[in-house]
Amino acid sequence: MNIRREDLSAIRGLGYADTEARFLYLVATHSGYFTQRQYLTFTDQSHGWRVKRLTTRTLTRRHARSTAYAHNTYVYNLYSRRIYDAIDKDNLRPRRRQSVEMIHTRLMILDFVLAHPHENYVETEADKIDYFTRQVGIPLRALPGRIYRGIKSAANTKRYFLDRFPLFLPASGNAFGLPPVVTFTYCDTPGTSLLAYRTHLRHYEPLLRRLPDFNFVFASAEPFKFDRARAFFTQTLGADTTLNAHRSLRYFPIRKLWDTQPAVDRTRADRNFLRDGLPLFPAPKDEAASLSFSEDPIRAPNSGFACPQTGTFHPYIQPESYPIFSTESSRDYRNRERDSARKRFSLSSSPAREP
Repeated sequence: MNIRREDLSAIRGLGYADTEARFLYLVATHSGYFTQRQYLTFTDQSHGWRVKRLTTRTLTRRHARSTAYAHNTYVYNLYSRRIYDAIDKDNLRPRRRQSVEMIHTRLMILDFVLAHPHENYVETEADKIDYFTRQVGIPLRALPGRIYRGIKSAANTKRYFLDRFPLFLPASGNAFGLPPVVTFTYCDTPGTSLLAYRTHLRHYEPLLRRLPDFNFVFASAEPFKFDRARAFFTQTLGADTTLNAHRSLRYFPIRKLWDTQPAVDRTRADRNFLRDGLPLFPAPKDEAASLSFSEDPIRAPNSGFACPQTGTFHPYIQPESYPIFSTESSRDYRNRERDSARKRFSLSSSPAREP
């Protein structure tokens, strides 16, 4: 990882030592949150006064705020505009307090980066867009993004790669033994469910299918998930085009109906399916030819599928699972919805009064 000298100098100018500046740069760029243990890992120490000095400086200068979780463990949120402006990354600054789930994920991301500091990370949203659109030639519509609708105006803004999972080009002799192709990372939080991972992979599918080669690292503190995660990766992005064929059986009739009968109302599910399928099944230049796809979707041009033959799955064991969150208030945050439902339908709860 190459940190620009001017960025380190800017952070040092806010009253930090060189090692502290390097660590705060990584926090600001990749997570926005950190723990004392992570700074000790970064400095290769098990204890010492340095971590106390860093946290005291960030708090007294109002560059960070702290929250206590289980076992009297503090999590620090680097939120000050002065830090992010100093390194030209204000768009990464957390403008509001994040959910416990998000904080958990961000700490897992920082753990991964600290364990692999020598990789060539593509850091910001702008850098990632530039890499895929200008250098690789991927259309912007295929990149994973989200549309934000304006509150005071009708203008909409689309943001990309909001998950902030590490994206890098492996360095020579990297610890994974990865080939030098673009590498995606998913940092999983503990729990039995892989629903969030499945959703993430589907969200990235239009981009991944257009790449001739890539690595995908599934980073988790729970190795028992690896086989399931690999199976879903293979099912979603493997060389078998059966899944694409079945999806095309639904996609092309909806597309034909949309093109030929625009006045007909569509269900929300159909509209979402059509929108998500556009990057996977691009229409030919001759719009009339696209209508013929529905006659035999199995034999439709495969260029729209761009199914990768060499995308590879790599498991990685994270060093920490952060039980400070799962034991907070003696309740696992991942069961919050379940607990809420139990309370709502509890026989002991009082019924709502009639108005």
